Amino acid sequence: MKYIFRFIIFLIALFNLMSQVGFAQEVYVCVWRNPERTMTRIFKDATDYRTVTKKISSEQLKIIEKKLGNKLLPGQRETYQYYEMLNSTGAVLGYIIAASQKGEYGAIEFVFGLDINRKINGIYIQRARERDKEFKKEEFLKQFQSIGIEDIDKLEIGKIIKAKKTVGTTAILLGLKKELIAFDVLGK
Repeated sequence: MKYIFRFIIFLIALFNLMSQVGFAQEVYVCVWRNPERTMTRIFKDATDYRTVTKKISSEQLKIIEKKLGNKLLPGQRETYQYYEMLNSTGAVLGYIIAASQKGEYGAIEFVFGLDINRKINGIYIQRARERDKEFKKEEFLKQFQSIGIEDIDKLEIGKIIKAKKTVGTTAILLGLKKELIAFDVLGK
């Protein structure tokens, strides 16, 4: 009887563990790592920043996903966050967006800036586990300089971006499109 009871407890624990694993889900949220050290990497005159978090309504979500032609990843469907870069007088210089997109071996995290005219003025890869290094190359990342929200439709390899099509380059392009569309719908 004692062994049967232990066996039943073991089975209950096993099924409980299996059900939790079965419902596990990847979440793609990007945290801007070391903002005080890295904000001047994109905005040389930045002395401070302000975090802006916007709630995404179901209507806004539909608009974003329709414009993107793709679903937002888990963790990106409820809130949208960006950072206003401030100079020494408190004036807004532009915006930093910390983004993540699904790669082959996990999330690819990247950070980019938008100037006041909503044009990309810098981008860097914050973290990635990809074996593919094409998307990390300076010549690939420099191509995004001065691309604006109005250029989203051209943001493809072969149009205005010259690069080898890899999982990494495709993830960066999709991630940039997603973030630019979301900023346009939810931002300033």
